[in-house]
Amino acid sequence: MSCGTEALPQLVFRPLCMFSPFKTRINWARYAIYADRSIIILNKPPGLICQGSLSNDRQPRDADKFNDLLHDLKDHFNLDNLPYAVHRLDKSTTGALVLAKNIATARQLARQFQSRTVVKTYLALVRGGEKSFPTRSGEIRDAIEINSDGRVSIGEHCDAEFAATDWEWVASSPKVPLSLLRLTLHTGLKHQLRVHLARSLQTPILGDALYSRKPVSEKVTQVIRVPEHRVFLHASRLTLSRFKKTGPSKHIRLGIAAALPADFVAICNDADIELDPMTISGGLFVDDKPVGGYDIEELEGKWLRPRRSTNGWP
Repeated sequence: MSCGTEALPQLVFRPLCMFSPFKTRINWARYAIYADRSIIILNKPPGLICQGSLSNDRQPRDADKFNDLLHDLKDHFNLDNLPYAVHRLDKSTTGALVLAKNIATARQLARQFQSRTVVKTYLALVRGGEKSFPTRSGEIRDAIEINSDGRVSIGEHCDAEFAATDWEWVASSPKVPLSLLRLTLHTGLKHQLRVHLARSLQTPILGDALYSRKPVSEKVTQVIRVPEHRVFLHASRLTLSRFKKTGPSKHIRLGIAAALPADFVAICNDADIELDPMTISGGLFVDDKPVGGYDIEELEGKWLRPRRSTNGWP
C-alpha cells in the first residue's frame, strides 16, 4: 500500500467482498464527488484502508469499512456489481480515489496507471519554513527500499527501487515553520512521498510520526492545534484519459480535484497560508481548463458536491 497512488499489479479484477456482516451507520456514498457512465471518484477520508476483507470472521476490522463502502456505492448508483478498485491510497492519505463501474473500465484504467499516463497531484503540509526551500521546485529521484521492520528508507542496496517525485513550493506561513507543497507522484511505491519529503528534502509531512525525527516545533504547537494521528497529505487531483462517444476528437483529459479536509484548511488558515478557491472546494477540469458548471455532458458526468468556501467531510 502506497502513501500515494498505486495501480493494482494485475488486470484480473474481482469484487473485493460479496458480503460484509458489519453495517455501520456511515453512508459511504456521501464521499462520492463525481460520477459518469463508467467511473466514480471519491474524496477519501483519513483512516480508510483501500482494500476489503475476504474473511468471514465475526470480528469487525478496518478493512470491513471498504467492503461497506463498495456495497453503499453499488446501491446508491444502482450498479449490477460492486465497483472495482484500480488503485489505492495509504490509510492516512485523503483525497481523490477512482473506482470503475465495470470490468472493461477497470482494465482500461489499470493500463493507464501502469503506463503512468495518470497525473497524480498531491498537497502536503510540511514542517519547514520558506528558508527550507532555497529553490521553488525540484525533482527527487532517490531510490527507496523496504526494511526488515516494514519501514521505508532511501535505498542503499542494489535492489532498491527507482522512485520519482516532483515538488513545487506553494506557500509558507509567516507565523510558524510550516509550508504547503504541491507534489507530482510519478511512481507509486510504499510511503514514497513521506520518505522523499522527510529524508530527501528534510521537511517531513506534518503529523508523520513514522518518518519524523523530531517532535513538532513548539513554535507550531503554541499557535496551532495539530490533531493526533493525522498525516497532512492529500491527493488533490487526478487527471485521466476519457473518451467521448461522438465528435471528431473523442479523447479528453479529465481532471478531478478533491476538496481539502476541514482540518487541513483550518491549519492553513491559522498559519496564514493562503489557499485558492478550487483547492478548498474541489472541481472539474477538461483538458486542464476548469469546468464552470456541474456537468460534463459528453461523459454523462456530474459533479456531486456543492462548491463551498470551506469544506469538511460531509
